[in-house]
Formats: sequence, structure tokens, C-alpha cells
Amino acid sequence: MRRGIRPPGIRKKEASTKYIISPESEQPINEKVIKRYEKALEFSDRESENYVAELAMLGMMYLQNAVAYDNKDLYLRAKEYLARAEEAMEGKSVSFETKMLVDNLRSKIETYKYRFGER
Repeated sequence: MRRGIRPPGIRKKEASTKYIISPESEQPINEKVIKRYEKALEFSDRESENYVAELAMLGMMYLQNAVAYDNKDLYLRAKEYLARAEEAMEGKSVSFETKMLVDNLRSKIETYKYRFGER
């Protein structure tokens, strides 16, 4: 898993707090943390590889909360972040690690789609 993803605007102390980002854990992530990362995303360089990784990470956070709270709206937001990450990745040369983050998010969304009533 990618280490050291810290969007601009996130303090070092906050970034050093460890979160388990795995929908299988069914442990919700604090909504304030997600909102703060979303806000920091606005200041990220949209042409950078880290921007794609941050989008995938936010998508995984929303998916984890969707599973924990059984909330379809959060699931749809995770799908939206996946689409944004794929769009940002188009035409760019990104590392294998970043591609794996996006592929992992896509796979997890596919895994949970029936739980949220999609076909």
C-alpha cells in the first residue's frame, strides 16, 4: 500500500495518525477526517500522480463508511471518486503502485455492488 500520501493542507500530525482503510474491517472512518482530506484535495496538483492516489484513497474511505453504515449514498460517492481517479489517470504515466490503488478500489466496489442493489 502507498505510504506517505499527505495532501497539501493536512498537518504532519494528522497524516501520521494511522487509519485502517479496508471495507472488510467495517470500522467507519471519522467524517471530519474525510472532509478534511477532500478540502486538501482542492489544493493538490491535478497533474500529479499523488492526485490520482488521493482520489482512490478518498474513494476507499467512502466505500468503507458505506459498508460500515450500510449507506448507498456513500457507496455512490465512492464510485464517483473511482470515476474521477480513472479520468485523472487517462493519458498519464503513473506508477504501478498508483494503478494498483485504483484497481483495488474498482475491485472492492465491484465486490459490494450487489449489497447496495446494483446490477
